[in-house]
Amino acid sequence: MITSSSGFLHFLRKTAFLLICLFLSVDVLGARGSADTVSGVDPAELLSRYVQIPSVSGSEKEAGEFLMQFCLEHGLHVRVFTDDPDSYNFAASLYPLEMGKPNIILMTHIDVVPAGDPEGWTYPPFSGTISDGKVWGRGAIDNKALGVMQVLALLQFVDMAAEEELPYNLSLLAVSGEETGGDKGARIITERFLDELNPIVVYGEGGAGITGLVSTRPETPVFGVGVAQKRRMFLAIESRVASSGHGSIPRERYPTREVVKASAALLNATPTITISPTVRKGLLALSKYETGIRQRIMRRIDFYGPLFGSIIRNDPLIASMLTNTISLTSISSAEGAYNQIPTHARAVFDCRLLPETDEDKFLDHIRRIVAPYDVTIEVIESSPATPVSEQGHYYRAMEESIHSVFDDAIVVPFMFVAINDNRFFRRKGIPAYGLLPAVMSEELMESIHYFDERFPIEALHKGIDVYVSLINHLMKNPGF
Repeated sequence: MITSSSGFLHFLRKTAFLLICLFLSVDVLGARGSADTVSGVDPAELLSRYVQIPSVSGSEKEAGEFLMQFCLEHGLHVRVFTDDPDSYNFAASLYPLEMGKPNIILMTHIDVVPAGDPEGWTYPPFSGTISDGKVWGRGAIDNKALGVMQVLALLQFVDMAAEEELPYNLSLLAVSGEETGGDKGARIITERFLDELNPIVVYGEGGAGITGLVSTRPETPVFGVGVAQKRRMFLAIESRVASSGHGSIPRERYPTREVVKASAALLNATPTITISPTVRKGLLALSKYETGIRQRIMRRIDFYGPLFGSIIRNDPLIASMLTNTISLTSISSAEGAYNQIPTHARAVFDCRLLPETDEDKFLDHIRRIVAPYDVTIEVIESSPATPVSEQGHYYRAMEESIHSVFDDAIVVPFMFVAINDNRFFRRKGIPAYGLLPAVMSEELMESIHYFDERFPIEALHKGIDVYVSLINHLMKNPGF
């Protein structure tokens, strides 16, 4: 039992590692030569050129115009929604949006995080170097490889759309500002241009494939397709206790003391283990490939999960999947001399709530924890609840497309424990699914937002194949 349960907890931790990352990576064997082309375009060269244009959040326009011009030159109909330096958003489609056809959206974001110290990179971070069967540079994984996969898959249907009336339009949607919350990109699209875009489904970033999750088939990749995500809440606790101003005469209560003690109480509180329906469904789907105690645990995670409560709560990765989390991200006080007790202190927390969590009840829980201390609570920002995308026609189309390229793969729905742009569309009632169609390695995944970010060339070709299969399936099997 000890060995089996430990193995299951290792499974949970590895699964959580997959889900907590905003963008996932791949590792493949036998890298394909860069001379191979798709629709007359070398995917590796296109990704390299795209990576060479720095597009750190707030400076997306140049890279966005590069991708837009590429689409225009290859026969797509382009609509630029906004063209500010920090908010460049466009769609490139098989048919003009004015036709009003129901639209399948392939969404990618243009912006990347800063590269950090150039000395930490094997190759300069915006060099787009092609070496060792990979394209190197900031944004190679997050999120420019996905955009290259999507646009090159889309191009393979340009001639078909010109020759016959397809049931759907198909658009690449490239947006800004995802790394900073989506306000400059996906939020603008869903609030101002949704009717014009006319989306019926969105396929964006989120999940990926990982091996080693199934004990009976350790080499089989398991693809977690993101159908749900946690919600974000930033809150602050503050204290303005009147007290002696001199540090040599401490009182029972003063602002910094109250905030520190209240913060400690929040961080030390025992979170409730909650098994979200999406997590339960994903584990249940995987359980059919397991045996013995591991299978029983996966089938009854709602029962067994709490039995491992102390282990789950002490492992940040597992806790992120099965509990509401609270992280202290900032603590400050009014400035003064070292021997002066400040008149004001404040701590800020990043809270990530499971989809089914009631915000008011969560805040009541927070208030009860800090009630013994002289502090107030302020909600700085709270994202609305996001519906779970159904695992119906559009989910099954992605599932079948993965199997068409990775024939032995297991595909399951999963909850994304961070946030991304898919949430804006889900809130409008549009199903959105998150997937980078590739099998990841932990080494490459850890390069996301870090040094030596790189993407294997073979993975580009496989990802394009998945998207081509997806589009073919949807065009031949309309969901209406």
